[in-house]
Amino acid sequence: MLGFLIWVCPILIFILFAFRQRSQAGVELDSSQQAVEIHKERLAALKARHDAGEIDDEEYQSFRLEEEKALLADTEVVSRQTNQSLTLSWVWVLVATVIMMAAAWVAYDHLGARDAVAVREEFRALSMNADLKPEEIEAALDSYEALLQSEPDNIEGWFRLSRMQMDMQRHESAIRSLQHVLEQLRLVEHNADDEAAVLRYLGQSQATIGQTEAALASYESSLEYGISNNALGMAGRLSYDLGLYQKAIDYWTRLTLNSPQIDVSIIDDFIDDAKNRLAEQGIDYEAEQPARIIVQVELPAAWEGLSDQAALFVYARPVGQRMPLAVKRLRVNAGQMAVILSDADAMGPMGGISEQDEVEVTARISLTGLANTQPGDWTGTAEIVDMSESSPQVTIQVQQP
Repeated sequence: MLGFLIWVCPILIFILFAFRQRSQAGVELDSSQQAVEIHKERLAALKARHDAGEIDDEEYQSFRLEEEKALLADTEVVSRQTNQSLTLSWVWVLVATVIMMAAAWVAYDHLGARDAVAVREEFRALSMNADLKPEEIEAALDSYEALLQSEPDNIEGWFRLSRMQMDMQRHESAIRSLQHVLEQLRLVEHNADDEAAVLRYLGQSQATIGQTEAALASYESSLEYGISNNALGMAGRLSYDLGLYQKAIDYWTRLTLNSPQIDVSIIDDFIDDAKNRLAEQGIDYEAEQPARIIVQVELPAAWEGLSDQAALFVYARPVGQRMPLAVKRLRVNAGQMAVILSDADAMGPMGGISEQDEVEVTARISLTGLANTQPGDWTGTAEIVDMSESSPQVTIQVQQP
């Protein structure tokens, strides 16, 4: 669309200018022709006065000479304007059109639109080619990266490039692109989940090419912005590879506590292996097992129509009170969601759920994603949980208002 406008606008402007010039030339031509007719009428009137004896021969010849000179001059003007109009129509219009098209092409090339179209056509050709060669894909990626150099703040474009580089196993290039994405993302308002996701991809590329310490740092930074099973699992694995067995046990333990759906037997094997490594060093280590509540949240079928802003809040609070002891905020992505509440979700210095004999658990869907209750929010049932039990489970049903 940009290229089309760059081509068409100068041509339209020239056509309007030419039309105006032709109009002005037409007005001037008409005026000159009228002057010629007036001179002819004056000559005829002068002859009539001479024939009637109103003026003598000497006066007649003098006046006639002046009018004929003026008539001749205006006749030359009419002829010159007519030739100029014809020349503008057939010669200068053609010349000026060629100049305008050349200028439009220069502007189109200077603005970079031609490069963008070329890259898009290159990817389109690749998508239609059943026999893709790696060098063709890499050439397309290089073209795309060169194009993005002129658009440093195009976060989506740089992130898309990094994912393609990862798919092509160009992890060093992907790391540079992801680091650029992080720099630009931190300059604007953004969702913490987005930064956590970029850090996880960064950690994945770093781990793939053996940058173990850098990868661990990226996954740990990711966990500061949002808990992810992938980040917990990889942080545990990288810690293990670095000989940080206690840290590996802590991350894997958090993984089992964070997600009740996973097969904990596999994670337990990893934990036991790390414990054995510590035992060889004479260290008997057991990760802290905080009190936790496994909450199954059931949503009505209308959950699929919720906007991306909607969020699920799961609370544990003292029985009969409104201030929560622990709360967890999640994206709504299923009709049934499993959530684990523990002291890690504590709201503040007032203490977590482990210090209570019993707590009241409930849930709410905020249509705006805000923690404060708003009109129209979906509320859930409230259930009393006995904290003397080991990992008690409870089911909360959320209803529409």
